[in-house]
Amino acid sequence: MADDAVSPDISPALVRAIERIERDAWADLYAAVPAQARQALGVEHRTVDDGVILICRALDHIQFNRLAGLGIETPPQATALDSAIAAFDAAKVKNWIVHIAAGAGGPAALCEARGLKQHPRAWAKFVRDGTAPPAVATALTVKEIGSDAAAAFGAVAAQSFGTPPIFGEWLAALPGRARWRCFVAFDGTLPVATGALFVDPPLAWLGIGATLASHRGQRAQPAILAARIAAAAALGCTTLTTETGIPHAGEPSPSYDNILQAGFRIAYPRPNLWRGS
Repeated sequence: MADDAVSPDISPALVRAIERIERDAWADLYAAVPAQARQALGVEHRTVDDGVILICRALDHIQFNRLAGLGIETPPQATALDSAIAAFDAAKVKNWIVHIAAGAGGPAALCEARGLKQHPRAWAKFVRDGTAPPAVATALTVKEIGSDAAAAFGAVAAQSFGTPPIFGEWLAALPGRARWRCFVAFDGTLPVATGALFVDPPLAWLGIGATLASHRGQRAQPAILAARIAAAAALGCTTLTTETGIPHAGEPSPSYDNILQAGFRIAYPRPNLWRGS
């Protein structure tokens, strides 16, 4: 499909559903952060209309500083966008974005009126049903883990993402948390890769896919994707979604390729609007 095309069978109702489950997953992720990590990382979040403001001062990156979901269920209000911009400015984060879902012309117009422009990196929003995923051959072993292995889950993800170790304490709050299912790939007894699943049947969101540099290329993420797809289906989820950055020409795209190979298809490209660097 073309870079700016929306798959013809993606209805406005489906757009709202897959944007909503992503928004809710991230809001719950931010709600889960332990007090010590919250203070150290400068984490905060709050809802504005039907959107959620996500801020992490210590990680000045668009993944962790954004306004998600505005205008997907109710007409967007200028006051909500202005509140988000003021919050980012007060937090002194420079790299923040506003998601613009397919067909959400209202938020785009409000952003443009405030001088926001397209970020160089747009994201692809993916969707699939709950049918069985393709088989994945790997020497690694994928296991669903609970709170007993939470520290390993967080530590592997933090190291893989190149974030401070305390970020691992944040992610360690997810295993065993309601609506979350967490998976780790092991090389023998060594944890080397992670992935998480947030469920609100019939919807599910997949995220936090991370692999240690020492074990990349060993099919850890395809195997963890397959495990999460199967788990979501077993929980009654029939619409699964995830997202990643759209690669530029000639750029390596392992995450993008893994998602497609797992049976997801691109629902639509999603621009990110920002103030600019």
